[in-house]
Amino acid sequence: MPTGERTTPHSPAFSLTRRRHASPFALGAVWTLATLLLYAATGAPGVQWQDSGIHQYRIVSGVLENPYGLALSHPLHYWLGRAALHFPFGSAPQRLNLLSAVAGAVTVGLVAGVVAALTRRRAAACLAAVALALAHSFWQMSAVTETYTLAAALLALEWCLLLAYVRTRAPLLLVAVFAVNGLHVADHLLGLLTLVTYVGLAIERVARGKLAPRWLLVAVLAWLVTTTPYTTLIWSHYRHTGELGATLSSALFGGQGGSGGYAGDVFNLKLSWGKLCLATLTLGYSFPSLALPIALGGLLRPARGRVRIFRRVLIAQTIIIVGFVFRYSIVDLYTFFVPVCVVVALWFGVGVDRLLGKPGRQPARGWVGVVLVASALLPLVVYWYFPTAARTRGWLHSTMRDIAFRDEYAFFFRPWKHGDHSGEEMADAVLREAGADGVFISDGTIAYTVATRFLTLVDPPATQVYCRRRCLTDPARPPLTTDELRDYLRSGRVVLTTPWKWIEKRWGPDFVIDQADPFWCLGLPPSAGAPVP
Repeated sequence: MPTGERTTPHSPAFSLTRRRHASPFALGAVWTLATLLLYAATGAPGVQWQDSGIHQYRIVSGVLENPYGLALSHPLHYWLGRAALHFPFGSAPQRLNLLSAVAGAVTVGLVAGVVAALTRRRAAACLAAVALALAHSFWQMSAVTETYTLAAALLALEWCLLLAYVRTRAPLLLVAVFAVNGLHVADHLLGLLTLVTYVGLAIERVARGKLAPRWLLVAVLAWLVTTTPYTTLIWSHYRHTGELGATLSSALFGGQGGSGGYAGDVFNLKLSWGKLCLATLTLGYSFPSLALPIALGGLLRPARGRVRIFRRVLIAQTIIIVGFVFRYSIVDLYTFFVPVCVVVALWFGVGVDRLLGKPGRQPARGWVGVVLVASALLPLVVYWYFPTAARTRGWLHSTMRDIAFRDEYAFFFRPWKHGDHSGEEMADAVLREAGADGVFISDGTIAYTVATRFLTLVDPPATQVYCRRRCLTDPARPPLTTDELRDYLRSGRVVLTTPWKWIEKRWGPDFVIDQADPFWCLGLPPSAGAPVP
């Protein structure tokens, strides 16, 4: 109610240390909308490279199972992507990129809501939202077709339900946590990392008599039901192959035919100095601000009352997620930092609340707000300046793959992708130079980009696009053989590839490779006969 008092910029109402009670739902909705506007404006406009290109190809072509294994199929993301193709605007690849933007924006809104519910301080929730929205890995994965932001949204939803459970002790809320985690696993197996903590919590609650044992059974059943997008895919694969061991291996670690996939990386226990430095730099580049030290302060902040249970679960999840990612030895490690960004943003919000202190115990200091806001916006300056500086000075050049039409420094170090038509330019150039009945051979980084562009053109040329030996434009075609390739060349068909060591190793002994720029061209040696005129 109005008090008749006049509020001035110097009154307590404007102090950062004042707790402003705001509905976590309303605050989350505002930040979801604001972040969606940012991500929609900065998202990629079309076909993408690498894993994003594979996701786009599979969704557009209707291929549920990933050729690199069941664990990389992400069925929940696939089916949502199929639904997103019906959006009434944009091209098919652009609609799939927008799906990631929506998931990323929802994550930011949910994290803002959780921080608001924990701290009851609007400033803490808003700064946590900004820190997550501008985090490099998170923003970048929200700008392209990827599975990580959907997994992050489900993780944040798990937190919302978990916080509600520890405060109300309503068993159905814990069941809902397990149900959402089942969807999390159906999108990405990173969900198994947090499942461990929920199972531990449920067992502890039952052991202490705080939860009836029947609710544990209900939670397990709920989890099994919501994981069906993945479990049905596993069952279908087993029925098709009849190989139980190979199917389970592919479901857990990827790979086909019992190859083991990423099992060695998943169980890797070695943390070299080089890997530690790479992971630390990746995390630092996502938060080139005061977010990390403030988040550490939030992590160490004790909790009171029932919220202590929530804090213990979140600490366990933080240790598991960070530990898993830091020793995970894959090339594209930065993509796995999305859940790390989410936990850092949460603890950062708690740390901001701790930094600002309780009302009445600390005088309002305008410089605190200035420093926090400036720190929150600092990533924008870093992401704009660093790629240009690194390119000029040649930093990290030896680690970059030189791909035509793509600016490697901007691609990896700038999270925004608007105006990036490099994938389309590459694909159009391939299809144009190969021409009708031409052949293009490349690896997963590029081949799926070209194939997706082929599938989305109204009247594409009759070009065959291969990922190594697998034909992407005609999946029913048998794997490409050396004799078949010789026949193509004898008939005068153009065979192009991108500069790639595998091409030299595999096809070099049997063919002449014209290493022109930007595409290599395969030809027959003089002894093999000239093309038919």
